[in-house]
Amino acid sequence: MHKQSEHQEIQESELHEIEERFRATFEQAAVGIAHVGTEGQWLRVNQRLCNIVGYSEHELRTKTFQEITHPDALAADLGYVELLLSGQRQRYAMEKRYIRKTGDVVWINLTVALVRSPAGDPKYFISVVEDISDRKQVESDLLSSEQRFRKAITSAPFPVIICAEDGEILHISEGWTRLSGYQPSDI
Repeated sequence: MHKQSEHQEIQESELHEIEERFRATFEQAAVGIAHVGTEGQWLRVNQRLCNIVGYSEHELRTKTFQEITHPDALAADLGYVELLLSGQRQRYAMEKRYIRKTGDVVWINLTVALVRSPAGDPKYFISVVEDISDRKQVESDLLSSEQRFRKAITSAPFPVIICAEDGEILHISEGWTRLSGYQPSDI
């Protein structure tokens, strides 16, 4: 009887340690992590996710992911959810926008997997949310810079040709087309 009690204490201690590791991983992760119900309700969220979307844990748990998803991404997100629920996919990832409590938009990279019961019934989703707003801003700035560069080259009054190393012509100026008589479509 004593050995059984000792064995049970060891199992409880191991379970407690496993639970503590899970809690620390969930709460200390560098990304947002959530358990989301099959209807979209936030069941459990970590502080990082709260920081990303600007809601407290209590506030977020009164909402659904649908309520904070930007309208432009909602249909695609719901389509992926249906594929998970129907068993056609195991997980999905997408870049999308959430609407923060302040009304500002935050770009995120979302990865979602569905947890099923032993019988195969859908239980809840595990969502991992990474704030990619800084990267999206850099991409936007780079695109704007490239557009300004193209405009500057194309509208230059003097002849400019930019070629790739293999000789492919990438850009020509209006000055070049006036001088040569060729149009960009001719090249």
